[in-house]
Amino acid sequence: MPPSNLENSPGLLLRGGTVVDPSQDLNRVCDVSICGGSISAVGDGLPVEGRRVLDVSGRYVFPGLVDLHAHICWGFTDIGLVPDDVCPSTGVTAIVDAGSSSWPSQEAFRRNVAEPSRTRVFGFSNISSVGIPTAGTPELASLRFVDVDRSVTAVAGNRDLMTGIKVRQGRHLVGDNGVEPTRLAVEAAEQLGVPVMVHVGNTPCPLGGIMDLLRPGDIITHAYHGHPHGILDDHRAIWEDVIEGRSRGILMDVGHGAGSFSFDVAKAAFERGFFPDAISTDLYTVNVNGPVFDLPTTMSKMLNLGMPLTDIVESTTTIPAAAIGRTELGTLRPGASADVAVFVKEEGEFEFTDSHGERRIWPRRLACEMTLLDGEIVFDRERSARPSLDVNNGENA
Repeated sequence: MPPSNLENSPGLLLRGGTVVDPSQDLNRVCDVSICGGSISAVGDGLPVEGRRVLDVSGRYVFPGLVDLHAHICWGFTDIGLVPDDVCPSTGVTAIVDAGSSSWPSQEAFRRNVAEPSRTRVFGFSNISSVGIPTAGTPELASLRFVDVDRSVTAVAGNRDLMTGIKVRQGRHLVGDNGVEPTRLAVEAAEQLGVPVMVHVGNTPCPLGGIMDLLRPGDIITHAYHGHPHGILDDHRAIWEDVIEGRSRGILMDVGHGAGSFSFDVAKAAFERGFFPDAISTDLYTVNVNGPVFDLPTTMSKMLNLGMPLTDIVESTTTIPAAAIGRTELGTLRPGASADVAVFVKEEGEFEFTDSHGERRIWPRRLACEMTLLDGEIVFDRERSARPSLDVNNGENA
C-alpha cells in the first residue's frame, strides 16, 4: 500500500477517544500512546513529547479487528479477495481464510497470499485436499479427497500460518457421507491441538448431532443461517442441545456470507440472549458488493439487532484472536503490536440486507475512519475533509 504521510512518525498519540478494549475490560475516554510500532501506554493525560497527536475525540478506538472467516486465496481460487484491497479501509488488521486451501495448496497460500500481504493473514486448512476452488464445489462428496495424515503433516509444518481445520458440512457438499467429514476433521485437529471450524446450513442431521462431535474451542460458522437444521426449534427457541454444546465451549460464529445469515433467525436468537461469540463476514468475490460488503457492515447489523457494542468489539477482537491461538492480537495492551481501528457510530437511515434478500432500514451504522497496523496509518478516511481530526507534533497540544 502507498505510505501515509504519518506512517514514518517516531510515535503517535491518539487522544480523547472512547477506548473499547475487552482484553483490558476497558470502555472509557482515554489516550493511546504508540511508539516503535507497539502500544506504549493507555491512560489519561499521556505525555505528548515526541508524538504526533491525533485528536480522536467523539470516536471509538478499538483494537485492530480480526475477521475469523473470509476467503482470500485470490491467486488460485475463483472466490478469493486480495486482503490489502478489503481490510485496511474496514479496520481489519488480521484476516483468516476459512478453508480455501488444503495441504496441496498451502505453499501457494503462503507465497501468493500471506507473504505479499501487509494485512496479517492466517488460514484454516480444508480437510478435503480439493479446498474451495469455487463456492459450489462439493469437495467432500467423495472421502477419497480426505487424507488426515497429509493434513496433519502440512498444518504442523505451517503453524505460523495455519490455525485450524475447516470442514463444510452442508448436504450438497458432503453427498452421502453424513457427518463423517466432521469426524475426520476433528481427528486431524485433535492430533494438532487446533480448532475445527464447521460450515453448517442444510446439514444432513440436526445441528446438535454435529456439535456432539466437537470439542471446546471448535467453531460453528454460519450459526444464524435461515436454512433447515439451524439453531431454532419450531417455537423459535434455541434447541437445548445447541445451548448445551455452547456451554461446553463450542464457539458460535456469524459467518454472514452470501447465503448464511438471516435477520429473522438472529432477531429471535438475540431476544433470548443468544449472541454470537465471533462476528465474521465469510467475505468473498460474490458477496463483497452486497449483501456482506465488509466487517463494519456486519457489525452494524449486530448492533441494530440489539447486540451490545462492547460484545461486538469482543467478538471481532479478543475472541477470534484467541480462537486461532493468536492472543497477542485483538488487544491494546502495552507491548502489543499497535494494530488499531478508529471508528465512528453514525446516526441516520441506513439500509441493510441479509443473505435471504430481506431489507431493513436502521438508524445506526459503524464506520471505520482510520486503521493502524504496527503503528503505521494504512487507512485514513478523508482526512483532508475532516478538520476535527487534528494532527500536530505535540508542541501546541
